[in-house]
Amino acid sequence: MLIDNRDGLPRGDSDSPVLVTGPRQGIPPVVDTPEALADAAAKLTEGRQPVALDVERAQGFRYGADPFLVQVRREDVGTFLIDTHALPDLSMLAEGVDEVWILHDAEQDLPNLAQVGLEPPALFDTEVAARLTGITHFGLAAVCEQVLGLALVKDHQASDWSVRPLPPDWLRYAALDVELLTELYRRLSHTLHDLDRWEWAQEEFDHVMSAPAPTPKPDRWRSLPGAGRITSRRGLGVLRELWEARDAVAREIDLSPGRLVRNAALVRAAQQPPRNRRSLLSIGEFRSPVARQYTDTWLRAINRAVTADEGDLPPRRMPVAPGSVPEARHWAHLDPEAFLRLKAVRAAAAEIGDGVGLSSEVILEPRDQRFLAWAPLDPSMTALDAVAERLEESDARPWQRALVTEAAVEAMTAPAKFLEEHARHAD
Repeated sequence: MLIDNRDGLPRGDSDSPVLVTGPRQGIPPVVDTPEALADAAAKLTEGRQPVALDVERAQGFRYGADPFLVQVRREDVGTFLIDTHALPDLSMLAEGVDEVWILHDAEQDLPNLAQVGLEPPALFDTEVAARLTGITHFGLAAVCEQVLGLALVKDHQASDWSVRPLPPDWLRYAALDVELLTELYRRLSHTLHDLDRWEWAQEEFDHVMSAPAPTPKPDRWRSLPGAGRITSRRGLGVLRELWEARDAVAREIDLSPGRLVRNAALVRAAQQPPRNRRSLLSIGEFRSPVARQYTDTWLRAINRAVTADEGDLPPRRMPVAPGSVPEARHWAHLDPEAFLRLKAVRAAAAEIGDGVGLSSEVILEPRDQRFLAWAPLDPSMTALDAVAERLEESDARPWQRALVTEAAVEAMTAPAKFLEEHARHAD
């Protein structure tokens, strides 16, 4: 094991990563009282280093994605593990976290941090930075191993963080997550500067910070595994009613919907709707101690769909909103010319990515590739202007537009020729 004297972190190499088993300063106590929170706020205010943060949730156990633990660390102050179930308002920490925030996969955590009253003054996302340096495995443990030569045990990543008291092993894991973020920030910052991609990263961080909070997709029940096997509108109606009933009950009792009744049971009931209590309870998941309490709720949901007028049943396929871009898997039969353009745009992004050592999805996100390729270019404009306008309307950042515009013009105006030349070069 090697020790870097600048920060005391153990050092390994890519062939033999060092397993990190505990935080350098031990496991800090959980902050779960107003007095302890005020003390943490005062100490954080004294710091001058960037602020590393992380959030632990109870997804898969409780309803929704509320935060149950927030980890905050400044290298010149220390680590604080804050129980946000006991202390749901952390706004008093704002003055003490007024330097750049370091998070990994900030899109996941920023909504939760806003929920507890904290907004970032500036951001460095170590996952985004890792992608821009060419790293192909983006989880925190994978990035720590590739950048720092350190291995993290991720046993508690999917634990029920609503449990109280939190076990010591979980707290050790939580403290380690933020302990390594500052060193990742330093290493990745240097690499971005060396690659002349610091401005790219800043555009990405700004994009993450300005992104609106995600909104639930319509008709989420259609995305259940196995829902595609239900071909009748009546069966789809049963699935919709059961999904909505399960969601309402799960919200009321604060339980993950999948723990109340598994998705497979909803699909099975929709394929052959039970006619009575006995046939419903023949499906094992509806006999669980919790689900069985709501047997009448499930039967009423099924009855609503079975007796509904035909016009009130859902269509076999989710309607496509006017002006929206369909999922790529349907393009081949919906619009073969658009599908050809999409293949050419994908090839262009891959070719550019190969040239700079990045994946095509980093060069231009798949949804932006689809947005660019779906409709023909406006014939009243030059191809260059039309492509530039469409990329600007998408979520593509300026650095991406600068890289892809020229190749995208060729791909969009002559996709068959572009694909032929791309294949020839690949050979």
